[in-house]
Formats: sequence, C-alpha cells, structure tokens
Amino acid sequence: MVESTPRKGMVYVIGSGPAGVSVAHALLKQGAEVTMLDVGLELEPERSSVVDSLSRSTPDVWSGAELSLLKWNLTDDARAVPRKLSYGSDFPYRDAGGGMPVRQSGVEVLSSCARGGLSNLWGSAVLPYRAEDIVDWPISVDELAPHYHAAFELMPLVAQRDDLEQEWPLYASHYAPLKPSLQGRSLLRDLDAFRDSLSKEGIRYGHARLAIQAETIGDRGGCVYCGMCLYGCPRKLIYNSAQSIEMLRARPGFHYAGDVAVDRVIEEGTEVRLLCRHPSSQLRFILRGERVYLAAGILGTAKIMLASVAAYGRQLTIRDSQYFVLPLLRLKHTKGVAHEPLHTLAQVFLEISACIPGGNPAHLQVYTYNDLYQRALEKRLGPLVRIAGRLSDSLLGRLVVLQGYLHSKDSSAISVRLERRAAVDELVLDAMINPQARAHVGGITRKLFKCSRYLRAIPLSPLLQMGKPGQGSHLGGTFPMRRIPGELETDILGRLVGMQRVHIVDASVFPSIPATTITLSVMANAHRIGSLYARESHTT
Repeated sequence: MVESTPRKGMVYVIGSGPAGVSVAHALLKQGAEVTMLDVGLELEPERSSVVDSLSRSTPDVWSGAELSLLKWNLTDDARAVPRKLSYGSDFPYRDAGGGMPVRQSGVEVLSSCARGGLSNLWGSAVLPYRAEDIVDWPISVDELAPHYHAAFELMPLVAQRDDLEQEWPLYASHYAPLKPSLQGRSLLRDLDAFRDSLSKEGIRYGHARLAIQAETIGDRGGCVYCGMCLYGCPRKLIYNSAQSIEMLRARPGFHYAGDVAVDRVIEEGTEVRLLCRHPSSQLRFILRGERVYLAAGILGTAKIMLASVAAYGRQLTIRDSQYFVLPLLRLKHTKGVAHEPLHTLAQVFLEISACIPGGNPAHLQVYTYNDLYQRALEKRLGPLVRIAGRLSDSLLGRLVVLQGYLHSKDSSAISVRLERRAAVDELVLDAMINPQARAHVGGITRKLFKCSRYLRAIPLSPLLQMGKPGQGSHLGGTFPMRRIPGELETDILGRLVGMQRVHIVDASVFPSIPATTITLSVMANAHRIGSLYARESHTT
C-alpha cells in the first residue's frame, strides 16, 4: 500500500454532495487547506455535449432527437414510482468500484458515487426546519439560522413572500420568482379564496421554494419554461453541488481529487490516516491529514465509520421520512396544459398539521402537468388513451399530483449493519415497518377529502402509492447527535465518542427527519460544523 507524504494542516472532505460542498465552503472561510475526495462519476460525454449545446441555444432550435436522448424511457421501469434518471443516464446510481455491496430487503435506499452525489437527481425543493420540528435535537433553529443564510451563498433560490414565511423564513438575501403553470395559478387562486377555512383545518400553503436560477445572471440565461425539469435542465439551472465545486476551485486552498474512495479513517494522535483506493485501478494508498469531515451519504458514511471502529454486526437505525404519491382530480379543467411553456418541478407547498393523534405535521408538494403523465397513461391504458384523445386531454387538464413526506417519528425505519465478507464488506439493510405511517397517510387523504371544496380537488385514493422505506431519499440518523452521546452516537460536532478529528457532517447525524425538505438543513448543519474548525483546531 502506497502512503503519501503527510501535508501539514491538510483537512479532508469525503464526498461532493450538498453536505460536502457546504462544509468545504465553511472550512475555507476559516483558513483551512481543504482537499475534497470523491469517486466523481460524471455524465457520459455524448450526453454532456448535447446538454452543453442546448444550454447555449434557445428551445425553438432544440431538435427532437437531442431532447429524446435526454429523456428516460418510462416503459423500461416497472416500479410503481419510476426511478428518476439524469439527462437519460443512470450515472448517479453506478458504483464503478467506488462504493460497497449493499443487500436490501423491503427498502430502497439510494447512494451515489457521482460528482455532486444525489443532487444530480433531486427536485430542488428547499424549506428550513422549525423549532417544533427538531425538539429532540441538541441544537436549535437559532443555531442553524446563520448557516441557512450561508447555504444560499452556494445555491440560488426561487421563492415568493407568502403565508409560509412566518413559520419558514426565507433566509436568502436574494431570491427570484418563477412563473407557476396554468394549473398552478388556478390552484393558488382557489387556495387564496379559502385561506381562512384551510387554516382552520390545519393547512397552510405557499409557492414552492426551489433551488433554481430563474433569472438571467451575467451571460447565463434564466428559465425558459421548456418543461424538461424532471429529465434534467438543459440550461443547468437546477442547483447541483457539482456546480459549487467549480466555484470552490477558484478559491485559494481548495483541491479536488476524483477517482478516490475512502474505506476507513483512523485517528493517530494529532493526525488522521485515511485508507483509500482508486476505483479505476483498485490501487490502495494512504493519506494523512489534520482533520476529516465525512459527507459520503447515509450508506457511504455508515460503511466507512462502522469499518473504522470495527463495529461489524452492530445494528443501527436509519430514520426515514415516509414518502408517498397521491393524485388529485381538480374540479375544473385547465385548457392547453400540454402545450404551454412551463416548469415541471413543484408548484405549490402544502403544510398540513397532524392527521392522527400524537402525529406530526406533513409536507406536501404539488406537481401539475408534465409529459410523464401522458406517458404513464399510455403505459397503463395503451391504445385506449390514444383512441379517447378528448378524454385524455380533459383528464390531463384536471390531474395534479401530490408528493408527500411524513416526520420520521410517524414513518417506518431501516436497520443497517456491516457484515464482514471474505472479499469485501457488505452493508445489510432491512425494513422496520411502522403501521402508523399508513395510518397517517390515510388521515391526510381523509383531510383532503374533507377540504375538497376548498382545494377544488378530490384525492384519487385508489391511486395512492406508498414508497418503500428510503425511497424518498429523506433519511438519516444513523449516528445521531446528542448532548451526551452514547456508543455510536455523535456530539454536536458530528464526532463519535472517542474521536476528536473525524466529523460526520451529512444527515447521518440528524436525530430525526422532519417532514419538510432535507437538503437545505443538511447544508446548514454541515456549514455549522465546518464553521467551528478554527476553534477546534486550537483546542485539540
């Protein structure tokens, strides 16, 4: 095994997702020299060149062949909720020798070896946590607040001032509006007309907040409402943490090293040893540094830490925010939805109070027309949709879809353990089903039925789809933060008991997972931990 020459004061960040770039951002502000270690898989060159070409032109000159290359084929995916691709590619899911074997039973937990991690695929929804969402955390919303602001130094925000702001502050110093779709505008008008009645029923609403560059900045144009959002923005306007890597590279003291997988980290006095390999060649080598910040994602971080402390066979719990999909049928038809210029990400957020005794609030994101609905109808009904064209148009003009999440306390969970194998260690994941999850979603459906005259929409409950544990990718809590941590728990700086120089900064340290969106809070907490680097460097 090759051992590198130690670089005095080097700080390593493992992973390039939102947590990784956010902690690196904070460390650089503190004067640290930072090297980001990453497997760093990227989009295939042929697809990347098409995206680059489209980003420099306008939709009126985009060819059908180019767009078809970037669209994924719904008919190839047998899942009830199809797995999303990035520009028609599965590169964010590929292992390429950089990850680890994972055996899953009854769950669907994604990991990524891509540059930017799962931010290559996310829906860009951003909403902070409230004090009542994190009462079991050892830190407060006030402690997170300045770091929510710092997260928006890295990513843009689409938002409008509305009724959500009182409980969910915007935090960003700059934000821009994005035009809702025709169905989105119609829904917002109806919600406005019944604001007080909805409030009495425990439903608050507002425009969706999204990490998108909506306006023209410099020579980079804004949103052109091309409807390609769910396939991958041809103009690269949806925030991807890989974009922040390019920004960080322009700053003194930052280094990026791709084709690197980290298997273990070992503290030795005032240094940390990292046992690494190049996935492309499986050549093993050792790096030494002053401090390490793990942002490798739920599975990556679990594998590294459990191997590092030799906790083989120890069962940990991954907390999950239950994901579900529920279509609604609007009572009024909106014409022309298949032909309007629009964005196809979430249009409206609905925040709904607990619908079962002892439960927690739920978060719902409203999606209006996109061409996947048409393709899904054709997949399910085949020739009938094409024959009944008028019926299809009428249905699409009424159909909206809710994508919902529950608090982890109301959700199923996932057990995880690391098993030693002769060739390579294996992570084993099993479902821990909580019947309350289905009961709470049932309560939400009944609440929506009760409020159908205010929403001007009826829930299509027979089409409700409950995701498997982990399927919504809002999960964490494997090594939860505690004021007084126990074994395999972390302090408020993400350090396991007995460790001083290894910090976990991704959602693995969240004690619970609130229903609202996770990425913004992941970035804020990672930045919070990184911002204390200078203090810790002087005390350890």
